[in-house]
Amino acid sequence: MLDAVRRGDLEAVVSWELARELAGVLRRPEIRRYGITEADLDDVLAVLGPLLPDVDVDAEVRDPDDAVVVGAALAGAADMIVSGDRDLRDDDSLRSWLAARGIEILTPAEVLARPGRT
Repeated sequence: MLDAVRRGDLEAVVSWELARELAGVLRRPEIRRYGITEADLDDVLAVLGPLLPDVDVDAEVRDPDDAVVVGAALAGAADMIVSGDRDLRDDDSLRSWLAARGIEILTPAEVLARPGRT
């Protein structure tokens, strides 16, 4: 997926909430062993923060933590959410709500299997 974004085949969309979540993941000890410092995280968030939207989601989401993903897709006018998260993928009500807004929920494998996306 990262290579597809780097090539410009896909455009990544994020929100402030997702950036904070990413910062939390990058602070985990098993990730910190790669040399990511607190200063690195502060720099990234300082640069990205003002550019990232806060979006309220007017839909029921099975896992409330996934609302930030849905919000980022809405704010970024995305046509898909790429996730292996079963709470997103298996929530038929949410899938219908998103489909009405032109947004699909796909796994990385489904995206990469589409013509022109690899």
